[in-house]
Amino acid sequence: MTKTEPNMEKIYEENLKFWDDAWNRVSKPHKELPKIPYIHELTRKLKKFRVKKVLDLGCGSGWLSVFMSKYGFDITGIDTSKPAIELANTWAKEDNANITFVTGDLLNLPFEDKSFDAVVCNSVLEHFRFDQAKNIFDKVHKILTDGGFLFGCFDQVGSGKGEYFELDDQTHVYTDQMRKGMMLRNYSDQELKGLLSNFDILSFDKNNYGSRLVWAKKK
Repeated sequence: MTKTEPNMEKIYEENLKFWDDAWNRVSKPHKELPKIPYIHELTRKLKKFRVKKVLDLGCGSGWLSVFMSKYGFDITGIDTSKPAIELANTWAKEDNANITFVTGDLLNLPFEDKSFDAVVCNSVLEHFRFDQAKNIFDKVHKILTDGGFLFGCFDQVGSGKGEYFELDDQTHVYTDQMRKGMMLRNYSDQELKGLLSNFDILSFDKNNYGSRLVWAKKK
């Protein structure tokens, strides 16, 4: 029997629908910031590197964008989910934060080359296939200014609860009711370093939860 090839376009569309549905269930922004020590190190280093314009890649409801804006950075946040961006705009308005939030496909970032001094990618890559991650990082490289910076938090994820099938690159696609459509992939240290081949990696550390905290500079 011939193996049926998965419809990658449909799988990705269902992944996007999962996030829209998840954020649609949130009626107002949850404005308590997570207790994550590295976010203070993040703003300190952005100041040290004299960064001004920052893209929050996969910003969700905007908590990190709002946090960084309080330190005087010019922030743009982008997410694929329109309901998430609506929450982010509500939060920014309530906090008088001057942030530009954009609904857009992370696989086709709608920004000009050399638009940002830094890009922050916080626990986002895990929801993309390997080929998609390469596409994203290639585009990130283009939209960064010469010598621009990338900060990434890349989580060590397992299978998680629920039922799923696995793509050829070990991406899990969930089929149970709670996570239907969501993609989840664990990236090895070697894979992450390969994806950053167009960057000089300044640091590559692990926190107590096994997440990789990476600083890189555009070559």
